Amino acid sequence: MRKSRGFSLVEVLVGLVILGIVITTTISMFAERQKRMRMANETILAYQALSNESEIWRRIDFASLDAQPPIFQSDTSILAPLAPYVTSVKIDSPETGRKNVTLTVRWDNAKRTATLSIVRVNTGGSTLW
Repeated sequence: MRKSRGFSLVEVLVGLVILGIVITTTISMFAERQKRMRMANETILAYQALSNESEIWRRIDFASLDAQPPIFQSDTSILAPLAPYVTSVKIDSPETGRKNVTLTVRWDNAKRTATLSIVRVNTGGSTLW
């Protein structure tokens, strides 16, 4: 029997198949990572805008809450990467002396939503601590 040198065609093909599977898996993992990073960045931007807006609504006098237009009053330029997006403000009065202010940002054709609610209570004092 002759001494064999090198690899047979079957061994090379099996090696290429395994290498192809590894490369395909790696590329799909990177693509998924990019998608998740984009989603995380969008969520951070949305909640930053909601946080900024909640500070404005927190400082409005309790008696004046209903007189305010139910729209975002803060600068929403931070949300530019989410365009097109929709912002909304909803004020509910479930009981006397209490109002719920719900702030919402929707983006990605309303598939993604970030919501922040604050509860305002009439303490009879100023809006600052």
